[in-house]
Amino acid sequence: MKSEKELSFMMPELTTEMPSSGYWEIGAHPNYLLSVSETVIVARERLAQVADTSLTVVLYGERGVGKEVLAHGIHNLSSRQSRPFIALNAYAVPRASIDRELFGNGYGGKLETAEDGTLYVHGIELLEPEVRQRLAEWVRDRVRTGEHAPRVILSCEAPSMAGEELENLQRMWLAAGGAVRVEIPPLRERPEDIPLLATHIVQKFGPFYNSKIRVLRGSFLGFLQAYSWPGNTRELERVLRRFLVIEDEEVIRGELGDKGTRSDDLEDDPVEPGLSLKDAVGRAVARVEKREIARALERARWNKKRAAADLRISYKSLLNKVKEYEIEA
Repeated sequence: MKSEKELSFMMPELTTEMPSSGYWEIGAHPNYLLSVSETVIVARERLAQVADTSLTVVLYGERGVGKEVLAHGIHNLSSRQSRPFIALNAYAVPRASIDRELFGNGYGGKLETAEDGTLYVHGIELLEPEVRQRLAEWVRDRVRTGEHAPRVILSCEAPSMAGEELENLQRMWLAAGGAVRVEIPPLRERPEDIPLLATHIVQKFGPFYNSKIRVLRGSFLGFLQAYSWPGNTRELERVLRRFLVIEDEEVIRGELGDKGTRSDDLEDDPVEPGLSLKDAVGRAVARVEKREIARALERARWNKKRAAADLRISYKSLLNKVKEYEIEA
């Protein structure tokens, strides 16, 4: 017999107020990160196990998979839920100011504001190594002396930090009192989740947009499953909220079709009859360039200078490519 709270998770209450974008629905049982994917189910079970501990959690995944939603969920499932949840988005702060934002240096930083609640640092990969070390040591010292300290949740965006650097980060926090790393796979690796997420989004936002649509057609869901979703769940929500306004599948198909789907890989794209090999290669290269530039811009939150650096091309070249391929946010 399911409790009332669990049933509210399964069928979100309809409301005319703007709903939150979270996909972590807190119930009597820790159901969160809507998914039927085995990898996500394992991840959310691990998060449920560590939610009410003081262990540092490292959330790893691409932009838009829901890392901040998960951070809030961990906080709300813990005994710290009535205490402050303080977030630092390193992508929104100049690198030179991150140290002061965290420690205050006489002005009251995030660590002080968080008290014995939760400190969430998004973009740990942007912190200088010495700042990461100082943060870990600050927490470790307070754990040793029994002083109040916030629980720390870190997130980093794949593939900005990977391999040995990621392992070193986890070891650093293990030494500071314990840490667990949880990886959230991108949406393109779990297309089986799209019908569940899409239905949830449509039912949640439909009343706000005065749309009567509550269920998506099977053929449209199939189209959504074939798309690669470089912006992950956040992009899926943005697209479906637009769909609820215009209520036109063909417009959405046209917009996403221009950006490419998983089925447009090179091996599935035969050479057009009569097209020279040189022209065919040129088209293929252009398609790959457009796709990778769009993904880099998504990862960099449309910070073109950062995207150019990630792609190892000049800022001017990136601007020209964006204009040439008509890439839009």
